[in-house]
Amino acid sequence: MGVGLQNKIDSIQVLRFFAAFSVMMVHLPIFEFGIWGVDIFFVISGFIMMYVTENNEKFFLLKRIFRIVPLYWLLTLGVFVLAIFVPEVLNNTTANVDHLIKSLFFIPFDKNGTGHFPVLFLGWTLNFEVIFYFLFALSLVIFKENRMIACSIFIIIFLVFNKVLSEKNFIFETYANDIFIEFIFGMLLFLIWKKFNNKLLINLSSHLICLTLLFVAVFILNYYDFSRSISYGVPSFILAIYFLFFLNHLKFPKILISLGDASYCIYLLHPYIIQFFYKILKINEYNIIIESIFTMIISVIVFVFSLLIYRYIEFPVNHSLRKRFIS
Repeated sequence: MGVGLQNKIDSIQVLRFFAAFSVMMVHLPIFEFGIWGVDIFFVISGFIMMYVTENNEKFFLLKRIFRIVPLYWLLTLGVFVLAIFVPEVLNNTTANVDHLIKSLFFIPFDKNGTGHFPVLFLGWTLNFEVIFYFLFALSLVIFKENRMIACSIFIIIFLVFNKVLSEKNFIFETYANDIFIEFIFGMLLFLIWKKFNNKLLINLSSHLICLTLLFVAVFILNYYDFSRSISYGVPSFILAIYFLFFLNHLKFPKILISLGDASYCIYLLHPYIIQFFYKILKINEYNIIIESIFTMIISVIVFVFSLLIYRYIEFPVNHSLRKRFIS
């Protein structure tokens, strides 16, 4: 979700925007598709953690904290304030202090048996991201050169541990989720990219083969009752391969790169902008054509708002923290 690269890979930035946009589609009533955007983010995250630590692993965990925490805390506190003063603009969020504290520190919260959603409900994915960061940091300390293998082992051990204890505690149950495997897919993707980048023959046939594999994976793996890491994780892995190897030579429009930069904000913020306009304007009471027009306008508002937040809040804060505590 939120990752800053010193030398950004344009195709990955565009894929990040695609992932955020896919999740946004899930929350637009007129579309309601794109659920595997989260899985794309997890695969990207695994890849980028390997990428940014290839030549410089110093202050890894601190950099991750500076990258994801400030914006997450700002938006979480903002939603909490809304829950206090204008709860009618929100769907299910209530002003619960215990819920707020656990949300801010990435601790799963069991809200009356309805799931592990924090105050900023899409922040549930950050609970998994933070665990991955800690396991990856541990692998850097112990086995820097073999960090992918070490981290994969730590993830599997962590998964098994939580599955064994899943009936004893809600937190164990939350983390007994094989969606963690998608981080391993991302780390594997980096090793493939590192070995074969600029070495693969990219022609029409190879494009068609990769796209065929993607469509076959999407339809077959979703037809059968596989776990999420297989049904959504494998297609996300293949899609990331396509972007990295087959599209990376393209000159993408700058706006797509910028939206990739702002993808973290788009991801976290869009449900609340969508909720606000649907409630205030009662959009779902209009016919499909009018609702479609409103949906496009709302999408543009989300993008513009997120770009402004990235440029004037998210990036400056991250840059300032890194300059003060790391540089």
